[in-house]
Amino acid sequence: MHPGSVLKRGSQGRNVRIAVISDIHGNLMALDAVMSDVETQDVDEVWCGGDIAFGGPWASECIARVREAGWTTVKGNTDIWVTGDPQPHTDPEARTLIEEMARAHAISDDDARWLVNLPLGHSAPGSMLLVHGPPDSPFEGSMPDSPVGDFAPYEGRASLVLYGHVHRAFVRKLSDGTIVCNTGSVGMPGDGADACYVLLDMNGASWMVRHRRVPFDRRAVLAQLNRCPEPLRSWALEKFEAP
Repeated sequence: MHPGSVLKRGSQGRNVRIAVISDIHGNLMALDAVMSDVETQDVDEVWCGGDIAFGGPWASECIARVREAGWTTVKGNTDIWVTGDPQPHTDPEARTLIEEMARAHAISDDDARWLVNLPLGHSAPGSMLLVHGPPDSPFEGSMPDSPVGDFAPYEGRASLVLYGHVHRAFVRKLSDGTIVCNTGSVGMPGDGADACYVLLDMNGASWMVRHRRVPFDRRAVLAQLNRCPEPLRSWALEKFEAP
């Protein structure tokens, strides 16, 4: 089996395919590339794991894409930050940085209200759960090599928990049998140059997850980032160039 795939067997039912994307971070080039790829995959639904706008040159455009598509969407930490709310930071410098970046993004009041009112999670039949980080907070997330104890918040919440936040695609089985699947990142992948998202195939109680990598025009993104005002420019270039 592909290392990014997990198959769970059970009774058979109607085939349903869901594309799960997350962590767009204002990267319209990557989002459009992924949307084009999704259109070739015969999906029934698209879910979005949050972090739609913050950190990229096309914040409002990415929000518009997601809202117009009507995807099931949950709230990420930067969906709060892009509205100008620097929680949970208490350090004055960190709070000021987030507030200045939010001003640089300058999203509309209507978009801000929409982001703030997004749910933290989405549950689906078949014991599926989509969240941004752990089920109860969008501000953290376990890495592929995190110790066992770090995954305790995910246990017992669903048979399959899909999440984003850490920008690294992986699948891991926890001690209680829960499967966690990180979607990777569309706009700021931390484990390669290409955008990443997940295809979830469900057939009754059987399901399979697969990661898909999609190339996008990184030069165009870098060129646009270099036109952004500070501190957005420096913050985003550091994150985007990290891989």
